[in-house]
Amino acid sequence: MTEITVSSKTANQSIEPQPPHSSNFIRFLTYVKPYKWMIVKASVGGIVKFSVPLIVPTVTRYLLDEVYLNNALTTDEKLHALLLSVGGLMLTFVVLWVPFTYMRHYYAGKASQMAIFDLRHDLYYKILRMSTSFFDRNKSGSIVSRIISDIELAQNLIGSALTDVWMDFVSLVLILYFLLTIDVGITLAALLTFPFYLYYFRKSQTEIKSSSLRVQEEIAAMAGSVQERIVGNRVVHSFTREKFEEESFNRESQRLLNTSMRRVYLQSVNITITGVITSLAPLIVTLYGGYQVITGHLTVGELVAVGMYLTPLYTPMQRFAQLNLVVANSMAAVDRVFEVLDESPEIRDKASASNLQKVEGCVEFHNVSFAYPQTETDDEANRGPVLNNVSFCVEPGEKIALVGPSGSGKSTIASLIPRFYDVDSGSITVDGIDIRDVTVRSLRRQVGMVLQTPILFSGSIYDNILYGRPDAAESELVDACKAANVYDFIRALPKGFGTEVGESGGYLSGGQRQRLTIARAFLKNPKVLILDEATSALDTESEKLIQVALEKLMEGRTTFIIAHRLSTIEKADRIFVLRDGRIVETGTHTQLLANGGIYYRLYNHD
Repeated sequence: MTEITVSSKTANQSIEPQPPHSSNFIRFLTYVKPYKWMIVKASVGGIVKFSVPLIVPTVTRYLLDEVYLNNALTTDEKLHALLLSVGGLMLTFVVLWVPFTYMRHYYAGKASQMAIFDLRHDLYYKILRMSTSFFDRNKSGSIVSRIISDIELAQNLIGSALTDVWMDFVSLVLILYFLLTIDVGITLAALLTFPFYLYYFRKSQTEIKSSSLRVQEEIAAMAGSVQERIVGNRVVHSFTREKFEEESFNRESQRLLNTSMRRVYLQSVNITITGVITSLAPLIVTLYGGYQVITGHLTVGELVAVGMYLTPLYTPMQRFAQLNLVVANSMAAVDRVFEVLDESPEIRDKASASNLQKVEGCVEFHNVSFAYPQTETDDEANRGPVLNNVSFCVEPGEKIALVGPSGSGKSTIASLIPRFYDVDSGSITVDGIDIRDVTVRSLRRQVGMVLQTPILFSGSIYDNILYGRPDAAESELVDACKAANVYDFIRALPKGFGTEVGESGGYLSGGQRQRLTIARAFLKNPKVLILDEATSALDTESEKLIQVALEKLMEGRTTFIIAHRLSTIEKADRIFVLRDGRIVETGTHTQLLANGGIYYRLYNHD
């Protein structure tokens, strides 16, 4: 099977939000446009596939009126005409129907897969570049649901809305042509129920789409909750909360069931009503046509042909009813996809932003105030600013410790330096340059982070260490591992650097994972380093190894150390004590103890 190349957007191409009034369906068509000729081929295949059987009623009409009811023909002549007609039909089916059926399904499937590939690529591209606040607002499972579930539903639009509609339309035109050649009156009788069908079609579409949107939202919410519980399975087990989580899942499942059943009800009503409307047509045609035969205005063959045309006439109409459901369900998913594509990241480069070149590492906060974006679940206690008019200057290579009670603003300072969030007022500079005046990418290249919970990705040890600097030489990789006290451990593994770490590094111990993240930081070689509780969750032996590695890592770098265990930051050049979003004490460990203030009380409590 040949490899398929798709025209997905490159990683350097930005995805600009569309104006709010833009139709999401029209926007969706832009993803199909590169594959329009596949849609054309699929439509042609479908048209031929459904048009070939339309010959049957005409042939039947000929056999009845011109052959069987023609007393002038002999039995042999009638048999000869029958064989020619049936043989011709069978040959037509073999020559046309089979290959065009394949063409219809293959090209529709190929176009849908390739268009969805492009859409999923753009969605993932956009999500990766969203600001931290986006991930604060949305559960990871909900985000994954949009990438997988919503995109899959959107795929149905291509096969149904963009392919079937054309072949159904052509089929209707051909059938109406054949009916009109038979009798105008009986054609109008066959179309008598069409206005009722179109009225209900328009009336039901909005409600079905709304119901489908609610189902997708419930699926996304459930996906988020399930993923949280799977990731936190050890917490569930350790607190023996299996029964509680089972009941919680059942409640969410019940909500999804209720919402889904509402959609099932609407779909069932839709199909039933359209079925009743379309079923009235044969009754009308039979009564009217029978009267026309009795009065001599129609032949028996013509009436039979009309009856045979009714099924293919109303089959497309019934497919239009199904299309109504598909479009409603798919457009609900498409709307959710474009909702993300339309969201603008809060953290963006200015048009005039320049690249931050090699820096010395002087970090300064100028009257910085900041509050996290509010959510609907925040209570009044969480609505105040986290930082209040904070100012300080850290010289290149200086080691600063941030201490204080939970919620005092320590981690917030660490998050503002690499622009995970932007300050509400004031400014942050690196070597005198406002970080909002440089590109986010170039700023973050200068900042390294070692977090309390080490983050590793599925793959090999080699891949994880090189994650921040894929072009590093092997000698640099080895030096980074030796500096992080992890080289001997890696060499002792059967597969060495090729060893798989498992999901989130699950095959390794906490200390091993942390040392790998330190090696990754060494390899990145940042000028500004942030250590956020990097040793708080480790055993004594691992902590000693990691503390030695961190001391090497901090050499010559401007370092911000966040720690609750104050014994780990005694060697800091300066200690900032925070309370209620303000720096209330500053000094060395010895100076702050001598002052007998907040740090003194925190240290003795520790």
